[in-house]
Amino acid sequence: ARASEKLGMLSTREKASMNYNEKLKEKFIHHPQIRRIARHRHVPRQIYSLSKEMRIMKESRKRKESNKRRHSKPGAVPYVPERKKAIVKEVE
Repeated sequence: ARASEKLGMLSTREKASMNYNEKLKEKFIHHPQIRRIARHRHVPRQIYSLSKEMRIMKESRKRKESNKRRHSKPGAVPYVPERKKAIVKEVE
């Protein structure tokens, strides 16, 4: 369940080093800098860039919708929640 952990066989020194680092993290878990480091995870560049692009696309869609709402008659462009947008078809 640890995505940032090394794959494959570990030497004895590597195992000892990893265990020591884990114990240090447990000991100083309440220190702000350790908490900050623990929160960060390595994400592959392709996944990072794709998620960034998707976020930009979503923001632009929201911005366009708000601009449409701003420059049209009140009530002409209804507000539809994100959860409702995801539903393609309702089965009766």
